Amino acid sequence: MHQKYDLTLKKLLKDIPAKFLKILTGFETGKFLDIQLPNIQYWLPDLIIELPDSNILHIEIQSTSDGTMLMRMYLYSALIFSQYGRMPRQIVLYVGNKPHKMKNKIGTYSYEIKDIRDINCSELLQSDKPEDAVLALLCNSDNMDATISIILEKLSTLPTKTRNDYILKLLNLADLRKLTDKVNKEVKKMPITIDVRESTLFQEGLIAGKQEGLFMGKQEGLLVGKQEGLFEGMRQGLLEGIELGLELKFGLTGLDLMNIVRAINTLDKLEEFKNLIKTAGSVDTLKEFLAKSL
Repeated sequence: MHQKYDLTLKKLLKDIPAKFLKILTGFETGKFLDIQLPNIQYWLPDLIIELPDSNILHIEIQSTSDGTMLMRMYLYSALIFSQYGRMPRQIVLYVGNKPHKMKNKIGTYSYEIKDIRDINCSELLQSDKPEDAVLALLCNSDNMDATISIILEKLSTLPTKTRNDYILKLLNLADLRKLTDKVNKEVKKMPITIDVRESTLFQEGLIAGKQEGLFMGKQEGLLVGKQEGLFEGMRQGLLEGIELGLELKFGLTGLDLMNIVRAINTLDKLEEFKNLIKTAGSVDTLKEFLAKSL
């Protein structure tokens, strides 16, 4: 999925939004397990949480319909079982706009698919946690303008640095629902200044590069520019992930492709290529994709 959505949603869910987690699982709390699953290939699940009843919850976040999802989830279940000795409860959290076509069952194995739009945003807006409020933007709303106003009203009471961080997360997710203009309009009404350099997203490397002035914010919180710096940060992050994936799976032969990969200037194609690395059986498959992409 698009990296900015993936990373933003992971960050929000890692903070364990109480209301949202209860809607998904029936529990309001859980202990986040920050792990990497060892295997011949490099497997990094989106989220693994140990619930209060000691069950392991595995969540994968999808903004597109992935035809390999059933295979991926099945493999994840085996790897998680091998590490914890417990079969996980698995959920694919679908946050895309188009109806998904993913299969979730083979034989006796199955996992859950939950469309975030099936959640009524009003439930999340009742929460005191800012993570729940931001996630409400992706849920079902009868009046999105009112929902955005309520979200920002809740965020406005937070300390300056924390508030700005959540507003940036909100802006990232707004693009997923084509709501960037609406959110920007409401943000401009707030008497705040947003500086991306103070954001946790920036400090953790999600917004990379020297982007001083990307979100300078004038007296009324005006967001300037067209996010060129943000785009380049996303692109560099994808390139680093692709380079690591090629090295781990195909060694020096895979790394030889990086000069061609760097010529790709769209995030969608880079994301598609990164996902292809996971399933490709040979470098030739990757070369064919690159030949069609340039």
